[in-house]
Amino acid sequence: MDRRPLHDQMADEAYCKQVLAGLQERLARNKSFLNTHGEEADKLVYNILQKAQQPQTDESCGEVDALFCTACEATSRVESGSSDVPIFTESQQQFRWNGRDRPIEELFRRMEDFDRSVSVQVPSRSSSLSSFESQKLSQVRNRFLKKLETNDPWNILDLRSPLPPSILPTFLTGENCQLLPRVRDMVLTGSRAERAVASGEQWNEWRDVLEWALLSEGGHNTAPHIDSHGLATWITSQEGHFGFGWMSRPTVQEQTDWMVNPQGYTGGRWRYVILRPGQTVFFNSGTIHFVFRVRGEQTLALGGHILQWSNIERWLQVVIAQVQNPKITNEDMARSVPTYVQVVARLVAARVKSGRVDELGGDKAVTRFFASVKEFETIYQRKSRVPSRYAGNEVDSYQYNRNPNTYRYASARDNIQAQFLSNKIRQTTQ
Repeated sequence: MDRRPLHDQMADEAYCKQVLAGLQERLARNKSFLNTHGEEADKLVYNILQKAQQPQTDESCGEVDALFCTACEATSRVESGSSDVPIFTESQQQFRWNGRDRPIEELFRRMEDFDRSVSVQVPSRSSSLSSFESQKLSQVRNRFLKKLETNDPWNILDLRSPLPPSILPTFLTGENCQLLPRVRDMVLTGSRAERAVASGEQWNEWRDVLEWALLSEGGHNTAPHIDSHGLATWITSQEGHFGFGWMSRPTVQEQTDWMVNPQGYTGGRWRYVILRPGQTVFFNSGTIHFVFRVRGEQTLALGGHILQWSNIERWLQVVIAQVQNPKITNEDMARSVPTYVQVVARLVAARVKSGRVDELGGDKAVTRFFASVKEFETIYQRKSRVPSRYAGNEVDSYQYNRNPNTYRYASARDNIQAQFLSNKIRQTTQ
């Protein structure tokens, strides 16, 4: 049945109040957590939730903060353009759990080799250190299966999913949402059209970008941030409830103020929705968002990233902002982001050459995109202090340390693409 997800405002408000009460108690009692990542995140989430409101979703009343859509409605919106607000759907996952066990139990049963290590966010770690520490997968499994109460809840981000490749929500399988897999294909195969012959590690790296599992103990909160590499994100709840919060339709000034002080800014219009098992949230590139949870309830979600062909202009502006302000994102992207930019630029140029400009937002959007590519190159060179001997090289200078046979993207070719587009625009305006 194609139905709209339930937005239970009373239950959501009660959940939010429960989180606030727990945070107030924790901040008052946990003196041992001073100057830790957990204390910083809890304080910020507490301050934001005190002023956060539930989203306005009635389009007849003006601009909305979120869209609660049927499958058909969600598909239509993501295929026809890019949404400025989060989209909530339900029952969009093809994969089904066995129904006999908790999803968390089945997740671990599907895994192999528990001697591997995984990065775990631990709230009690000093804020002067990384928020992550390495733990054996066996330790993570034992901790979650025992379901013990804890004042130091673990959060396992980007856990490699052992599930079949059928967790992508159905409404995101259309052509407009498949730019990221094309980036992967070009990185792994270059100019060849055959099936890629890549190492298992290379394929796993890309699969981990496209889809992952998010496992957390109750009470773990994630401070506001923007997902790395400017990627759009989907998250589907599998077990437990958790709160998804975001800054709704921020002004340019609000975005600027937040980027200056992401660890302390509470201005803007903050909204929240509680996600229940089977419900999916999709939010676009550059969405400032946070996650909060009640104590005592473990949560499991499946998620992944996409890029939309219709959203290339906004995507690259977000990437530029992240390069200029590394603290606003949740990952280190300094080494990998040039590959994304150059490969997307090649793919966009190919679509322009084949006459598919309208699918990219039109001539003006593509012109601005290529201008942003040049802006990115200038900013990245300045940030990374690229040696001057690489400037002007046929291979983009910001990509000098990569294999040119795999990642070649000539500046001269870029000029040809820009000239081609300029000529096309003149022809259409005469």
